Amino acid sequence: MSAGNNWTIDRLYSALQALDEVVSNDITLSLAQGSEPSIKLQMNDFGGLPIYIAVVGDQIIVDTVLVDVESIKDVPAFNDAVLRSREMFPLSSIGIETMPNGQVVYNMFGALSSDSSLTNVVTEVKALVDNVQRASEAFERFFN
Repeated sequence: MSAGNNWTIDRLYSALQALDEVVSNDITLSLAQGSEPSIKLQMNDFGGLPIYIAVVGDQIIVDTVLVDVESIKDVPAFNDAVLRSREMFPLSSIGIETMPNGQVVYNMFGALSSDSSLTNVVTEVKALVDNVQRASEAFERFFN
């Protein structure tokens, strides 16, 4: 993107379609319609891990579900571990979200400017995938 040109969901979707990983089917790309349109990236080399990208105002949000709250053995201990993990997962944060179906989940996400380059968006996606794997291993002892 050139300076002053922010991504829209449609332009970002078109740009992502040209990525080698999408062309080779390592990533399956689709538009997800909801209250806020988003792009779903299914990471086929990582068990189909779904990553969602939304363009919201001046930000691009990249996120995925880390774990359902009901799958945590000791929520207070898990929350303590998560809050102390800030430096373990560069470019990503962990939050709690209630899904439209009422399910409460921990999600892992990153945010960047909506005028970021495509390279930076792809870097954010790759960092999130890596961080989800690392978080799953680091927090495994808390999962049922």
